[in-house]
Amino acid sequence: MPGSSEQHLKYQSLLPKILDRYVAREFLVSYVIALAVVLSLRVILDLFVEFDEFVEARSGQSAPGAITVIGYIAGYYGPKLFEFFRDFSGTIVLLAAAFSLTRLTRQNELTAVLASGVSLKRVIAPIVLLGFLLNLLMVFDQEFILPKIADQLVREHDEMKTVSTVEVWQLPDRDGALFSTAGFNYQTGTLLDLQVIHRQNGQAVGVTTARSAQWDQQNQLWRLDEGVYTGISGSEGFSGQISQPREVYPSAITPEYLWLQRHANFKSLMSSSELTDLMHRDLKDADRKEALGEKHFRFTDPVINMVMLLLGLPLLVTRERRSTKTAIFLVVLGSGSCFIATFACKLLAGEALSPLLAAWLPIIVFMPLSVLALDSIKT
Repeated sequence: MPGSSEQHLKYQSLLPKILDRYVAREFLVSYVIALAVVLSLRVILDLFVEFDEFVEARSGQSAPGAITVIGYIAGYYGPKLFEFFRDFSGTIVLLAAAFSLTRLTRQNELTAVLASGVSLKRVIAPIVLLGFLLNLLMVFDQEFILPKIADQLVREHDEMKTVSTVEVWQLPDRDGALFSTAGFNYQTGTLLDLQVIHRQNGQAVGVTTARSAQWDQQNQLWRLDEGVYTGISGSEGFSGQISQPREVYPSAITPEYLWLQRHANFKSLMSSSELTDLMHRDLKDADRKEALGEKHFRFTDPVINMVMLLLGLPLLVTRERRSTKTAIFLVVLGSGSCFIATFACKLLAGEALSPLLAAWLPIIVFMPLSVLALDSIKT
């Protein structure tokens, strides 16, 4: 039966391509569902705790109406979705893999695939590839989207209508200067009572003061109102104090940076290039280690997400039928240890562990385990 044999060979050659498309479609549908569920739960949990901040009356104003409150909520959580996506991107991929593969097993489709001679490793190949591509989407979000909307991400829940004035004290600037202001308004880009202490080799050599200052974006400097530079006695060859008018102050501290630095985790909202520029400043040792650790984790986070996926997949692709709850529990059990270890390393970076070791330790420990887990898949 030559014709039958040729048809069988043709079917065998087409099966992997058909299977790839089918598994990829099932995974992407599950990914969209998992994405919506995880982000919605994150928003609902935060809104449950902070809802009163949106509905309370502002100073001198009546309580906002329902439509106004909805506008506040949408305006606050809209940009936050991009931050939540970055934080849970690895978890979402794992849940999508669990949903799609469990459904294939429950409907006996995986059994039929195995009976046709296709190995389990070949079945999960499209998921691994799509997981890698979705991790690149997370990198794009981190490097290009979050830095552009970082000013919105550091807002407090009660700042949707009015923005509080920010006080800054001795913030490190270029050339070892210490930058202070009694009040900064991000909406106008205006400083009040500016004071800059100029230093050389750790010693103060002069002070620049101004009643107010306005940022000049084109020239990257602050234009001073009633600005005065005062040299300190014994510095720069002065035998006594000397004062002279000063109209501008070139600075690496922009209004965006002033607004961001009040947030505890503002470094996580910066791009890698912005982190590099930040590390060139005269930072405190703790701040420098934190920035260095954040920069290292930019490279390792996508790899760690892939390791978590590779740890979870062998628990999902078996000949045994499992419920969705059981599959998700096994994935959490298998990959959760990697997630917890990574979280612990981020907390210890710069303290008990060096930033470099903290970033790469989860990969050093769990990458070999993920390879062994994949190798243990019975085909």
